[in-house]
Amino acid sequence: MSKIILIHPKYETHIITPSLGLGYLAASLLKDGHEVNIIDCVARNISHKNVLEILKKEKPNIVGITIMSMFYKNALELIQMIRTNIDTKIVIGGPHVSALPEYSLSNSKADFAIIGEGEETFKELAIKIDQKTEYSKILGICFWSDDKVVSTPSRPLIKNLDTISFPAWHIISPDTYPPAPHGGFYKRYPTAPIITTRGCPFDCTFCSSKCTWKRKLRARSANNVVDEIEFMIKTFGIKEFHFEDDNFTFSKKHAMDVCNEIIKRNLDIVWACPNGVRIDKLDKELLEKMKQSGCYLLAFGIESGSQTILDKANKMLDVNLVSTIINTAKEIGIQTWGFFLIGLPGETKETVETTIKFSLSLPLDRAQFSNFIPLPGTDIYKDWSTKKNNNINWDEMYFTGDAIYETEQLSSKELTCLQKKAFRKFYFRPLILIKTVLNMKPHQYRWFLKRILSYKLYKT
Repeated sequence: MSKIILIHPKYETHIITPSLGLGYLAASLLKDGHEVNIIDCVARNISHKNVLEILKKEKPNIVGITIMSMFYKNALELIQMIRTNIDTKIVIGGPHVSALPEYSLSNSKADFAIIGEGEETFKELAIKIDQKTEYSKILGICFWSDDKVVSTPSRPLIKNLDTISFPAWHIISPDTYPPAPHGGFYKRYPTAPIITTRGCPFDCTFCSSKCTWKRKLRARSANNVVDEIEFMIKTFGIKEFHFEDDNFTFSKKHAMDVCNEIIKRNLDIVWACPNGVRIDKLDKELLEKMKQSGCYLLAFGIESGSQTILDKANKMLDVNLVSTIINTAKEIGIQTWGFFLIGLPGETKETVETTIKFSLSLPLDRAQFSNFIPLPGTDIYKDWSTKKNNNINWDEMYFTGDAIYETEQLSSKELTCLQKKAFRKFYFRPLILIKTVLNMKPHQYRWFLKRILSYKLYKT
């Protein structure tokens, strides 16, 4: 059996939560008898230099590194440090790798890249590495053969999610993580992330979810989900859960079943959906059941106040429905949080102003205005990459929050200025500012100030 260390690289972020992806991989590998540990450089504030010291001491024969586009540059630096100093096999995976597998492997000089869902793939790969046998029969990987990158056919998705072990929570104990969850706000501590489904059947041009999940939605049973919730309460004293599904409410039956199971077991928890839910998949009955089971906050993927922009992005959302559902959620007593993207294809100054005006008209408790980034795996990225003749250097890409994409009518500088304007317009209203501060814990004030300064909201 192999000795495996999985790594979440160090990078600058306001969100510090357990990596569910690494947790699931670790659980799968442990089940097969491997010795597994996780180094979360972000949560533990471990530098990449310190990672090398740990690896030299532990001597793993396999190192797995998860990679998202926003920290690809950081991951690349870590891989190069490991390659130079440690004799081990390096396996990379995650959203960025799944979207650009051949590029990621060739560019990083890692040994293997896992494409898409990783539990079964990594298990097979670990065995083959241990046995030093042929890799070409493993579905869903890239590897080197005669100094060339070779890809194998894709692996079918796991049909029954209940067969997957819970994340290896004993390795990534959520109660030891700082109070910096997804979204920044919480009601009770400690918190923990959880997913009840995988995938989303929609085909928004700005979303890369389909690279991993193939536009197929699979759900865990309500019993399986709430068994994990109950385990987390008893083992780690978790008091608040964040459902990180791409589309928790797509199936009303699934969402209702999970809520009913929480109520049936009389669990004293609160929960939120900080990753966003589809507005058109909510109704009063479901919202009331969610509230009854402990839901106190929902994030909504609104994206734009312009129907033209929504249609161009294939969002499949009627902008007229937004106000109705958000008002209903507010009446029921659920806090509301709107997600908006500034700079989608076709965006003009007028459509951005429409979005800003629309956000101010809604009874939102808070809002997130993000400059659109054409992430690998999205339809927009394909067009953007083609226009740049595939000359997009991820080695040097550094995400500051400023726009890196331009529309026909707006430059990246103009889009960045409009994004900051949207933040100022929304949050610098006395009532919203007061509510935001009151919703924070005292220790979060520093975080909030840091966030404001990072967005440079005081500048135009």
